[in-house]
Amino acid sequence: MAANKFPRVHSTCPHDCPSACALEVERIDAKTIGRVYGAKENSYTAGTLCAKVGSYAERVHHPDRLKTPLRRNGEKGVGFSAFTPISWDEALDEVAMQFKQATEKLGSETVWPHFYAGTMGLVQRDGIERLRHVMNYSRQHSTICSAASDAGWKAGIGVKRGVDAREIGEHSDLVVLWGTNAVHTQVNLMHHVSKARRRGARLVVVDPYCNATAQKADLHIMLQPGSDGALATALMHVLLEEQLADLDYLSQYTDFNSELQAHLKDKTPEWASAITGVSVEAILKFARLIGRNPKTYYRLGYGFTRSRNGAFNMHAASCLAAMTGAWKYRGGGALYSNAELFNIDKTLICGLDVVDPNSGSVIRHSFDLTCDPSTLIA
Repeated sequence: MAANKFPRVHSTCPHDCPSACALEVERIDAKTIGRVYGAKENSYTAGTLCAKVGSYAERVHHPDRLKTPLRRNGEKGVGFSAFTPISWDEALDEVAMQFKQATEKLGSETVWPHFYAGTMGLVQRDGIERLRHVMNYSRQHSTICSAASDAGWKAGIGVKRGVDAREIGEHSDLVVLWGTNAVHTQVNLMHHVSKARRRGARLVVVDPYCNATAQKADLHIMLQPGSDGALATALMHVLLEEQLADLDYLSQYTDFNSELQAHLKDKTPEWASAITGVSVEAILKFARLIGRNPKTYYRLGYGFTRSRNGAFNMHAASCLAAMTGAWKYRGGGALYSNAELFNIDKTLICGLDVVDPNSGSVIRHSFDLTCDPSTLIA
């Protein structure tokens, strides 16, 4: 296949991923794509693309891809020999009949359209909500994967928005990747981090694993899982004790007060070291890097959701950008998610205009966001 033989069309990556990369896709014909590239004209994607999406055509057009509904006619676990292909109309009719029979027997709340995300856009991902609301099926509290970190971020920041990652390359003096293996999951972010490091910026990675991202760090803080809150509060302690905190910023833009300052008084590096497994020297080094580089960019990831106290840990870590006034500077501040950056009206997609708030069970995922105060790290 000759280079540039086929025209490229603009698209957007459909994966449920923080990057939402702009794409250039070779269009072979009306039903066939060729190579997929990161869009060079988009300053965030900047021509960079992950291996998963780069080989998209291989999966989309793979001969073994399932393209037809299958009805099981044998025992579970037998394999594909126990399935018979049926038409889409037959499959939809059968599912609809099962829903209808269950509803007639036990009421509409007996049907729970359980889903989350994957490879899809807004319509494909959330269109099922319209079915749920029109039919008055049981509702669910999403999200499956990030409820804890959402709660922690919003407790301090208020909304799921943060600093544009494109500021990193030109302006950040220090980048902190906390709870994210960006080398494997955010290749575009690492493109901007690499650009910053060529200017002399340093990289700190906070993660229990010595993963591919940690191996690239100037300083890897390998803490015990779930101990992020202890680390964050010890960092705040050092910033205050060594007069590296921006008290004017805290006074003007936050609810920082003498009560919190007193709470942090005994959260020493020695105290945190016993909990986190991180050496006192490493905690001090990390705190001083933050304090002496106010243009610090914090990229906080979904690793915070993987422990029962993830909300508390995220909240503590998200406060660090305020402690040094990092938000004031280009290249400083924090990002967890920009999901609420755009005010998209999803009324039509989700059927929000037909929700009956007085019926339809609300099913919440089994996150334990409550705990005995005596078990809290900070």
